[in-house]
This record gives sequence, C-alpha cells and structure tokens, in this order.
Amino acid sequence: MGKNKKNKNKGKNKGWKEWRNNMVAKGTISKPNPEKNVDQNKAEEDIEGKEKGRNLSPSKALAGPSNPHKNVGRQNKEEENRKVKGKHSSPPKSLSGPSVSRPGPNAPLGIRPLSPIFSNPLPAKINALSFEDKVEKLSQVLADPNELTGLELVLDRSGLKVSTDFVEEVLKKSYKSGPAAKRFFDWAGLQLGNKHSPYAWNLLVDILGNTKMFDAMWEAVKCMNKEGILSRHTFASVFTCYAMADKANEAIMTFEVMENYGCPQDVEAFNCLLCALCRYRQTAKAQNFAERMEDRFPPDADTYAILLEGCEKEGDAARAKKTFGEMIVRLGWDPANTAAYNAFLGALCKGGQVDESLKFLHVLRSRRCFPDKSFYSTAIHALSLKNKVEEAAMVFDTMLRLGYRPSSTTYNSMISAYCYAARTEDAYRLLDGMVWNGAFPDSTTYNTIFQALIKAHKVEDASSLFREMTRNEFDPDSDSLSMALVMRDLNVATMVWKHISRKGVFPQMGVIALFVNSLCENGKRQDAKMCVEDMQEKGVEVSDEILKRLMMEKNERKDPDERSSKRRREHH
Repeated sequence: MGKNKKNKNKGKNKGWKEWRNNMVAKGTISKPNPEKNVDQNKAEEDIEGKEKGRNLSPSKALAGPSNPHKNVGRQNKEEENRKVKGKHSSPPKSLSGPSVSRPGPNAPLGIRPLSPIFSNPLPAKINALSFEDKVEKLSQVLADPNELTGLELVLDRSGLKVSTDFVEEVLKKSYKSGPAAKRFFDWAGLQLGNKHSPYAWNLLVDILGNTKMFDAMWEAVKCMNKEGILSRHTFASVFTCYAMADKANEAIMTFEVMENYGCPQDVEAFNCLLCALCRYRQTAKAQNFAERMEDRFPPDADTYAILLEGCEKEGDAARAKKTFGEMIVRLGWDPANTAAYNAFLGALCKGGQVDESLKFLHVLRSRRCFPDKSFYSTAIHALSLKNKVEEAAMVFDTMLRLGYRPSSTTYNSMISAYCYAARTEDAYRLLDGMVWNGAFPDSTTYNTIFQALIKAHKVEDASSLFREMTRNEFDPDSDSLSMALVMRDLNVATMVWKHISRKGVFPQMGVIALFVNSLCENGKRQDAKMCVEDMQEKGVEVSDEILKRLMMEKNERKDPDERSSKRRREHH
C-alpha cells in the first residue's frame, strides 16, 4: 500500500511539473533561476554563521562569486526580462549609502555589522551643517538608547569631523547619556590624537558619575592622572556624584585617597567635600567628619557657612544654633561673614522659629553684622505662611529701607499675607508699586488678589482686575475659575466663562454644573444652553446631570395646560 501511495505522489509531481513547463513556455510565469537561489542561500548561511560567532576570514568576506561568467549571464537575462516587461515597469530602487564589508576578527566588541539597507541617523552631509546644528543633531543621537548598537560605525560612516570645542559642547548636552557619551568620547579621541582638553575630561567624569557609572568614572580619573591634568575640580565632581547617589562614605574615602593621585588635601578640597554632602541633605555626616578632622583642618568662615547652609536646607534649627554658637566662639562677630548669617537665620525660619530669627536679627544688627537680601525674602515668606501680617510687613519695610529691592516672589509672599488678612487695599498698593522697584506681576500675583476680591464680594474690583490680567496675557488658574463661576454675580461669571471658552480650557464638571444651575435659576436658560453646546463643539463630554438640568428647565417652561393634558394621557 505504501508503494501505491508513493507512485501516486510521484504522478502528482510529474503532472505539476508538466503544467509548470507549459506555463513557462507560454510566458505566463518566469523560468526559475536555481543559481540565484543557491547564492541567496549561501549569503543567508554566511550571515547565520556570523551571528553565531563564527568569524569569516577577510578573503572569504571580500571574495566575489566563484564563477564570474555565471554572474554576467544572469545579469544579461535580467536585462532581457526587464525589456520584455515594457517601458512602464519601474526600475529597481538603488540602495542608499555605500556598501559595508564584513568586519574582520579584530572588529570591536558590541558592534554588529550593518546591513546594506541601513539608514544612518546622522545626515549624509553633517559637516556642512552649522556648529550648533551639528551639536544638536549628534546630541539627539547619543540620547537615543536605540542608537547604541553600532554607534562607532554610525559615526565612521557619517564622516563627522570633530574638534575640542565640539566635543565639549556635545558632552554638555549628554549628561543623561553616560554610555553613549563615553563611546563618543573614545571615538573622538582617535581624531584628536587622544588629546582631549582638561575641561572635556572633567565633563566626562561628571557625566559618568551622574549616571552612576562609577567604575568607568575612576578609569577616567586614572587616565587624567597619567596625563597630568587631574585637579581639585575633578575630585569636586566625584564628591558631588557620590553625595547625589547617597554614598557619603564613598565621598569621604575619595577625599582620603586624593594624595595618591597627586592632589593635595587642603582646606579648599575639604570644604568642597562638605559642600557636596550638605547640598544633598547629609549635613549630619558632614559635620561629624568636620569634627573628626578639626585638628588637621581647622574650620574657617567658609566651613561654617557651608554647614549652616546644610542646616537651612534641612530646616534643622537646633543644629544651626549649635553650629552658630561654635562659629562665634572660634571666629567672633565678623561683619564679612554674611553668608553664614543668612544661612543661620534662614534655618530658624524654615525650622518654624520665625520669632526666634527676628530676635537674632536684632542681636546681629547690634553687632554691626547684617544679613543680605536673601534672608529678608526667606523671613517674609515664612511669616506669610504663618499668617503673621504685621511682622511680615515690618520685615518688608526694613528691607526697603536698607535699599534691597524685593523680587516678584517676595512681593507675592507679602501680597498673599495681605489677601489672607482681607487687606486687599494694601495688596493693591503693593501691586501698583512693584514696577517701581524693578519687579513685575505674574500669574500668581493676579490670581491671589483676584481670589481675595471674590471672597470679599468686591465685584467691580474683581472685574477690573480680571480684565487687566487677561490684557497682560495672564490666565486665571483653576481655583480662580471655580470661585468666579460659582459667585453670585453672573456678570463676572459670564465674563470669566467667555475667557474659558476662548482658551478652550474648562474647569471641573462639578463647577460647570453649578454655573449652569445658576444661569437656569436666574432665567438664563438660553445662555446655559449655549455654554453646553460650546463645550460639546470643543469635544468636551458634558455630564448627564447638566443635560438633565437643561431638559428639566425646558419642561418647566412649557404651557401648564399642555403639561396637565399630557399627564392625563399618560395616566389613561
């Protein structure tokens, strides 16, 4: 039975071959080219072998077909076929870019050969671009994680020419692309003769540390040491990177091994370490290390200022008092130590001891030691948060009397304090006087006063301020919109709604429902309907509650006799 089945299949194959030969003779289908299939299979086998790790010899990779006459014959046949197909057939598309030969056994690891249809992410004539455009384009490529594979080959094929300034600018824009920045740095070094500038090296160290590539960072430090370009700035970057990664112990160990790399351990380097730790909220460890090294590195004014700034950042008033007392005992009252006084008073304010900071302010002034503008701004902000309007006004007046010009942020803090105390006249006075002191109102300024006026039911003032705010191209925030839409005066609410509709930014649906209800209750159903239709035209999905409210209003407006007859019909 198996033999009969085999003969049956053989007969089928024979019939299929006869049919195929007839189709070829008629010209319906083209004649198969076994040599082309063989060459294609060989190419696929070569690619598979290379992917598995079998390196092809350079002679085999670059060798052409074994029989050139077959190649010529095949090309002639293809040309004849194209002529037969007619002049309307489109020519074959040419491959973009030059052909790429297979890499030899010494090719760099991690670089896969690119296919002939590879599209280079860099433009073909990148060197013809301006300096800024080249930097921007290459930075975008380095920021794309998909371009890491074969990055060096991409750069080679682009023909990009680099310079020291170009490398520095690209590195400045690649702080989040550690691996790509490192590979570009190494590739560019081949063009520059491995002579990067010290600034480029420091940028690389900073980038690798920021992306937590600490092993590569230390390799770069070692290379800089061999070239004799290692400096305190390099170790300052290492301190900062470790502190940012919450590795205070590693930062301290780096300081201890500085001398092994030819950098002296001096007070400046010591303060750099403390500054890095305090900047990233590790003041306690910084202070413990400073006390441990007190005999070797006696703290100076900069040391105490750094430690007090750390206390201010963390709002640690108790530690700030202790450190300030030690500074006064060791250094005395020095009018030049303004940074330390600012940080100390600021730490008291942020630690919730604003009244205590004002007492110390009087003590400092009696010793002819004055803080600068930054403290007064911090104190005004802290007092406004505690709703201590009189104290904040006193500090604000003192600031002006000393010749300091408040910033817009300081003005906003003072205006907020006045508005919270319902002193809108004083808030208006500050608004009018901002420009004379070089500060300009912003969105926060207008929204704070606008909300205070609505709470105080000062409709005319609120309308006037709203028109001024929108004329100066400042938009009301969500709180201002909500308060305006639900207020009793529909004129202001309607004015605000027109602004909302024009901008296409709508508040929460609950606020809109209250506004629609208010319109309907005041006999303005048509206006409410127009608001809903306007939202629907802008693609806003209106809630069922609002639609039901409009339908209810419509039914209530019908003739009473018609409604009663309808109820009778429904009853029967």
